[in-house]
Amino acid sequence: MPKLSLSHNSLLDQASSLVGLSNFGDTIHLEGLEQLCWSLNEEANLNDVGHASQISRITGILVNRLLLEEDFKNNSITKEIIKPPIVIVGLPRTGSTLVHRLLSSDPDHTAMIWWEGRYPSRLKNEKKGNPQERISMAKQEVEIMIKASPDLMKIHPMDAMAPDEEILLLEHGFFSTVPESFMNVPTYSKWVESQDHTHSYEYLKKMLKYLQWQNDLRSNKSWVLKTPHHTAYVENIMKVFPGALFIQTHRNPLQTIPSYCSMVATLAEPLSDEFQSKRLGQHWEKKLSRALNHCMDISRAFPDQFLNLNYEDLVSNPMEEINKIYDFIGKPFSHKASKAMKLWREENTKDKHGKHKYVSEDYGISNKEIKEDYAIYINRYIKDRL
Repeated sequence: MPKLSLSHNSLLDQASSLVGLSNFGDTIHLEGLEQLCWSLNEEANLNDVGHASQISRITGILVNRLLLEEDFKNNSITKEIIKPPIVIVGLPRTGSTLVHRLLSSDPDHTAMIWWEGRYPSRLKNEKKGNPQERISMAKQEVEIMIKASPDLMKIHPMDAMAPDEEILLLEHGFFSTVPESFMNVPTYSKWVESQDHTHSYEYLKKMLKYLQWQNDLRSNKSWVLKTPHHTAYVENIMKVFPGALFIQTHRNPLQTIPSYCSMVATLAEPLSDEFQSKRLGQHWEKKLSRALNHCMDISRAFPDQFLNLNYEDLVSNPMEEINKIYDFIGKPFSHKASKAMKLWREENTKDKHGKHKYVSEDYGISNKEIKEDYAIYINRYIKDRL
């Protein structure tokens, strides 16, 4: 029996019927939704599990948009002030998660928690400050993900209650790289790269205001943002978040590229019976190179807004690197911040969930190809470490 088509109109109707609302906010997201559905139908070769998961995921995103717009009738949300954020950029697998979670443990900072990324909008009749039902939903989803992809915890420790990437929020505008991180959607990917992402980051700012409004403890705290997606759009971040400061983490691409390919392959394999790791590897090797070159161009133009940190230094002496960050952002490294970070490190040792293993050739890429595509980056940041 052929699978039903993923229709953007039917997904919109289904989301509306679930919550009895019809205002999805601005219409800019509609083209992205339509483009995504086309790629899912024509390119992704989803199996039954993949097909069902995408209906559930996209409908959930649209429900979040409906609920968000309903709450935004409260004018106090728009009045929330987002301070200039600390933004962590760079290739994935470069120690950025370590930096993100250490900085986020500082009581003077705040970050998006994984459950908030998946379920940012208050449910109908949910009282402000009581998101327990959403937290339970997120915990169940993480359990399902780990069961479907057991190696995921070795690569990117999943925790519904831990700080994670705002790419989950950006996904609500249908301008994000989330779909291509676990499915073959090349046409949608090209469309996303061709767009002006200023609106996408304006929507992210709107969602951060919403999360800040929901939790009074976030008042006057600085947001710590992190996702490799930001690396390709730093100029949009500068425009939407004036005064933002960027921490760029660095590591030899010969390690980072196959490591990241291993992670996305782990996510992708359960969703398609025609999964091709080499096609996935080629896609991400080129895409990350483009993003990195863009970020290097912007950092050359605005050097005072960028701090560069090396992976080996982060692993060998993380607190020394954290001190550099506090000097860079112009804040004292307080005793309470140091204590919170020490506790986090004790509870999150390296390879806690097992050692992550990967080989470039498994993903259709060679060391020679990586060296060529990342030559400028390696020459600028890595050669002295080789």
